Amino acid sequence: MLVFNLLQRNWLLNTLVYIVISGIALILLNYFEKKRLEAENRIIDLNTALTERMHHHASELVNTVVKLEVSEEKYRSLIEHASDAIYVIDFEGRFTEVNASMCRMTGYNREELLQLKATQIIDPENLKAEPVTLGPDDLHNAVMKERRFVKKNGQVFDVEINVKRFTKDSVLVIARDITSRKIMEAGLKEAELKFRTLAEKSMVGVYIVQKGTFIYVNPRFAHVFGYEPHELIGVSSVDVIISDQYKATTTEHVRARLSGEVESVNYEVMGRCKDGSNNWVEFYGTRAKIDDEPTIIGSMIDITERKKIEEELRLSEQKYKLLFDSNPLPMWMIAKNDLSIIAVNHAATKHYGYTAEEFLSMTIKDVRPPEEWAEMYRGYAEEAPLWGNTMTTLHRKKNGSMINVQIFGQDIIYEGRLVRLSIANDITEKLRSEELLQKSEANLQTILNTTDTAYALFDKDLKVLAFNHKAVAFVRGQFNHDPQNGDKLADFFPPERFPQFVEFNQQVLNGQNVSYEVDYVQADGSKCWFYVRLFPITDSHDNILGLMLALYDITERKNIENNLKVAYERIHNHINRIKNMAWKQSHYMRSPVANLKGLAGLLKDNPADVEILDYMITELERLDEVIVEMARDAASHD
Repeated sequence: MLVFNLLQRNWLLNTLVYIVISGIALILLNYFEKKRLEAENRIIDLNTALTERMHHHASELVNTVVKLEVSEEKYRSLIEHASDAIYVIDFEGRFTEVNASMCRMTGYNREELLQLKATQIIDPENLKAEPVTLGPDDLHNAVMKERRFVKKNGQVFDVEINVKRFTKDSVLVIARDITSRKIMEAGLKEAELKFRTLAEKSMVGVYIVQKGTFIYVNPRFAHVFGYEPHELIGVSSVDVIISDQYKATTTEHVRARLSGEVESVNYEVMGRCKDGSNNWVEFYGTRAKIDDEPTIIGSMIDITERKKIEEELRLSEQKYKLLFDSNPLPMWMIAKNDLSIIAVNHAATKHYGYTAEEFLSMTIKDVRPPEEWAEMYRGYAEEAPLWGNTMTTLHRKKNGSMINVQIFGQDIIYEGRLVRLSIANDITEKLRSEELLQKSEANLQTILNTTDTAYALFDKDLKVLAFNHKAVAFVRGQFNHDPQNGDKLADFFPPERFPQFVEFNQQVLNGQNVSYEVDYVQADGSKCWFYVRLFPITDSHDNILGLMLALYDITERKNIENNLKVAYERIHNHINRIKNMAWKQSHYMRSPVANLKGLAGLLKDNPADVEILDYMITELERLDEVIVEMARDAASHD
């Protein structure tokens, strides 16, 4: 019913628009056609009279010229009193004779014109487009053309001139002001242009029929039937585009208008397209007369889609009750004037616990808590939003329990009454689940924002989806950037490191976990170290949706490791120095000790040998120096 009413309203609106457009088009067509015919007739009469007058004047002029030698006075009198402007110029373009009409036309007096050249009274733009050519071999035959002259006051006007060789060294010109004719022609062209623009660009088909055949169709008219406009000109208005079963009806409508029995008709028929397919069209035509010939001028619109919709609407009305009664969600209709429930479906009785009879004796207030009545009244006083816009409220079941419901509503006309058709979706369990989910998310956010690890969530294209406080601190400190949801990592990540991260990302999207250590140089030259873990985010079907980044500051640990490494290297160096010193000590002490051992043996054999004793004293001094040097060397490596 709702669809029917909407379509009925749209049909009425389209019909009104169509009638208005058709009326305006017909008025404009009649007006422009009348003006065109009047202007055309005036121009024809004017051209005929002009031609006759020009021929007459030319004949008179030729006769006068022939008789010039006989009667100079007659010649001058004829030239002077001629209604057309007449002047004579030599081959250099100078005026040699002008009549009074020429002076009146240009605003110059005779003396002024005789001081000028013909080119000086011609519009420079016109002269540029068509220069004046005069010579002994030119203009043996009369030439008629249009020029644009310039008056003495600067006004430009159109003239028609008849130019012919006059004497062996001069040219005779007869000129007539055609400004009025030009204005009339321009008006006629403008009127025809307006008609053409209106008809050619119209989204409504426009046609003109005389003697049962098309003499004009616009592009839209031809397009509806699959033709080009020229293909329909001159063909029968019935035989080509009307389906066989509607030809008799259409022929009768055409006959009645052309015979004058009716002035206008409006009817629908099935059309026939060029490819043999059928469509539905609506004609509106009015009788008129063009060139005293009975004529039909009308418009046409393609109503094929409307016909389809009407058929679908008829079928949908049959399905409406079934859809309403079998809908799995509770549905009802509520009268907007008194809020009474006038229809419910089976799902409503089952879900709320009321019987259909009980519902039909209730108002919507009976299922809404009193504290919401004020808002309810305001809602029903206004027009319901379009389907898809919803509201959430409380409803009471027959057993007294309260449920949260999401209402979808639309105002319709049902059996002549303004009602609101509503669908109630029980979302009580959904709201409970969402509340539990919010609590879970809050707990998760608490954990994420109190941990020492920075977390960030990215989609497959490395767009930032979520992050915790530690991640914010890291990005600000290392990249000087305030992260926002929707950021692209490539926009602030160090360019020299981004290709490596892209490789890691590809591994993660292939289902692998990736971990590595990375350092960042700080402003004071020190390094901060971080341990990074990347792992895929999947849905319940193991489809990879993106990746999670977990980053932990390991600078302290790295510093301890580096300190241990330095200490180990120092101990190793000390051991090497001790080894070197021991070798050096053994090397330096071996020589004096060996000498002392040898000298001691000699002294044992000859205790009184003073020279040997001196040698022993010398070696003992050497040994003492070695010991002192060893002590000094050891002290320098402490």
